[in-house]
Amino acid sequence: MPYSPQRTRAAVTALSLAAGLLCCPTGCETIHPDRPAEPVARSAEPAPPPGPAAPTLPGKHATRRGCCVFYHDFDLDPADPLFAEPETLPDQVYGELRLPPGNAVVQVFLFDTQERYERYMFDPKVGRYKAQPARRAYFFAEPRVGGGEELKIFTWVGDHLRTDLRHELTHALLNGVLKNVPLWLDEGLAGYFELPPGNAGVNPQHLDALRRTPFEPNLARLEKFDQVKQMEKPEYREAWAWVHYMLKSDPAARKALLDYLQALRTNPNPGPLLPRLREATENPDQALAAHLAGIEFPTAKPQPR
Repeated sequence: MPYSPQRTRAAVTALSLAAGLLCCPTGCETIHPDRPAEPVARSAEPAPPPGPAAPTLPGKHATRRGCCVFYHDFDLDPADPLFAEPETLPDQVYGELRLPPGNAVVQVFLFDTQERYERYMFDPKVGRYKAQPARRAYFFAEPRVGGGEELKIFTWVGDHLRTDLRHELTHALLNGVLKNVPLWLDEGLAGYFELPPGNAGVNPQHLDALRRTPFEPNLARLEKFDQVKQMEKPEYREAWAWVHYMLKSDPAARKALLDYLQALRTNPNPGPLLPRLREATENPDQALAAHLAGIEFPTAKPQPR
C-alpha cells in the first residue's frame, strides 16, 4: 500500500539494516515490564556531561481507527488499508475464539524508520526497553497511574507492517479480556491471526519450515516457558501449529482450547492445557503430525502493504 515518501525512506533503511532484521523472529511477546524507579537527585555530585538526546516517541499526529489510536510523525492516508485492521480484526479474534468483545483502547506508536524505532526501544544506553530481546514490533501492557493498564504497540513502517500490526493487536485484544495468556498460547494465537482471514489461520512460512525440518512437538515444554527470550523461531512455529490443529482439526480438541480460554477469563492460572487436550485426543502428537501433513497452502492473494 502507498505510504508517501516517508515509506520509501523506511524501505531504504530496512534494506540497510536487513542483516539485523533477519535475526529477529516476526512479531513479539506480551509482557508487563515494571516501571523504572524514579531517579534520586544528588545535589552534592557534579552534573554529568550532556549526552546525546534521548529518542522520542512519534506523536505529531494522532489517528483514531476502531480500537486503536495511531501516533505518527508523517502523513498517513485515511483510506490506507492499514486502518482496516483495528476495525475488523477484533470481530475475527473474539468471534472465532468465542470471547466477549473488549473495550480497551490500544495505542500504536508508528516509527517512520527501523533505525529510530530500534534506538528508542533497544539502544543499550537510552533504550526504553533495552532489557528485552530485539524484535521488529512489540506489545506491552503497562501499569496506568490510577489503576488499570495502558496497552501499547511499537513498530515501524515497512513491508511487514500490516502483518505485525495484526500480530501485536491480537496480543492486545486477548490481554483486554483474559486475566492472563500463557506465553506459548499468546504467540500461537498471534501467529494464527497475523495473516488475513483468507489464509484460514495458515502461516505458510511456519508450515513450510515444519515440513522441511525434523519436528518433534513437545507441548509440555512450551507450557513451561514464561520469558520472552525462551521463544525463538522453532517455538513460534510449534506454538502456531498447536493452535491451528486445535482450531481447525478435531472438534474435541477445539473445545478443549475454547474451554481453556474461557477459564482464563476469570482464572489467571488454570494449569496447563495439555492434560485437557489428552482427554480430548488419544495421542495429541500424532494428531498434530497428521493435521500438518494435510494442510493445504493458502491461495489467497497477498494483502496490500
